[in-house]
Amino acid sequence: MRYEIALQIFNSMAPVFLLIFTGWLAVHKEVVGKQAKKVCSAMVSEFVFPALLFNETYKAKPAEVFNGKWILAFTIAMCLMWLLGYAVNKIILGKDIRASAMLAMLCSFPNMGGMGIPFLALLIGASSAISVAIANVIVAVTVIPVTLFLLELGATAVASESRATGMHIFTTAIVKALKKPIVFSVMLGLLFSVTGMSAHLPKFVISTFDIAAKSCNFVSLFAVGVAIYGVKLSLTRGFAVNLALKCAVNPVIVWALVMLFGLTGTRAEEMILLLAMPTATTATILAYQWNVQEQEASSLYMASTALSIFVLPALLVLMRLFIPGVV
Repeated sequence: MRYEIALQIFNSMAPVFLLIFTGWLAVHKEVVGKQAKKVCSAMVSEFVFPALLFNETYKAKPAEVFNGKWILAFTIAMCLMWLLGYAVNKIILGKDIRASAMLAMLCSFPNMGGMGIPFLALLIGASSAISVAIANVIVAVTVIPVTLFLLELGATAVASESRATGMHIFTTAIVKALKKPIVFSVMLGLLFSVTGMSAHLPKFVISTFDIAAKSCNFVSLFAVGVAIYGVKLSLTRGFAVNLALKCAVNPVIVWALVMLFGLTGTRAEEMILLLAMPTATTATILAYQWNVQEQEASSLYMASTALSIFVLPALLVLMRLFIPGVV
């Protein structure tokens, strides 16, 4: 019995890490250049991931999308993880506002697109994309705007000539987040689902989205492999503390909230695995765009991705042992 469970877990997870290795090997063997990282990331965030999210969202029944208990539990977990990361970096590690905000995002924002979608699709099925879609909306209206607000606030404190108000910065960040294809595709899919307009979509439109969506798993995981190639770890005290927060403390927080809200089965599995995913590519790119904690961002991205080889299977085993309905 234990052998069958171990084999099932291996068969579910091996394709994920094999495709990540394929991306890494492609750069190593110079099949593609390191600059492919930008192209692959753009394909995922701007095209194939939004296509998959729209594809699954417009097909879903409203009751499947608007699961209040799951949404509340996920939101609380995400916010607690961000707040803990900010407090640890600000108070214990003595980082400034901008560095603390960025590291909090790196610790709390999981790679739901690059790894979450293909991982859950292989483990649970394509319907799990609905949970990923909801999770992305939650991230887009919580930790992303708050992080951007604090980054801008820190920059404003340095460049006091800026006249932007805190509320203006905050609302601008939210508006920008909502305009991103990842979020907009979810909103559009929800509109079609709720209004019943999905039944009137032309067949060629449906086929177009299907073709793009089916490429998401490969392109996303290949992009992760390309992104981690050549990254050097920054072995500092701050890196060790933040890596522990990301890979050890955060799963405990999520598990506790799953128990508190009484989530079971697929819902519990989706929430725990989504929030246990390694650091998001988007968060790492944001660190470079703002020139804040770039080295630690790359280090956390690579280390958390590598450790996920052990963290995710361990969580899956524990869920099957202790959470009802997880098979």
